[in-house]
Amino acid sequence: MRNLPLLLGFPLMLSFMSGCSFGSEAAFVGTSSLVMCDDEIPVCNDSAGCKLVEEESHLEGHFPGQRTFIIPTEGEAVVRVEIYWRTRQGPGADTEIIWFEPACVDDYNYESQGADVFADSNPQGIFVKEQRVFREGDHLIKVSSDATAEYLLRTEVLTPSEWEQEQAQIGGL
Repeated sequence: MRNLPLLLGFPLMLSFMSGCSFGSEAAFVGTSSLVMCDDEIPVCNDSAGCKLVEEESHLEGHFPGQRTFIIPTEGEAVVRVEIYWRTRQGPGADTEIIWFEPACVDDYNYESQGADVFADSNPQGIFVKEQRVFREGDHLIKVSSDATAEYLLRTEVLTPSEWEQEQAQIGGL
């Protein structure tokens, strides 16, 4: 009888925990706000849909298709693109992310080359790719895919020292 309150509280705790969805959309979005990203901001003889401010905003969309946006940096940085898959209907064969230096003087590409981007996602269902950029300014980012999926996308900008600290922590686990 002494453990009865504990036993009665256990189902309540389980029902509370079932409402928590670790790796969920809410956890991915956090406190950031949704950006429609449907403007036409001129950049590099092209246009971007929006300017994403680090960790303050995210966007949503669906593939197949392409998204273009601008990420500002204050100098050399690692720009991380994270895609949370809301739905996964088909991985496609061609997913590409292009990071441009300001004024598009250089670009860096990730190409899936037929790899399954869903299988390449982490256990939380987030596809993560990053690239070091070297110049201060507005970086055009293009994400395109022939996958069939709905997604949320956010970015993170890390200084080289922040990135190195993060890698040291990952390596030390």
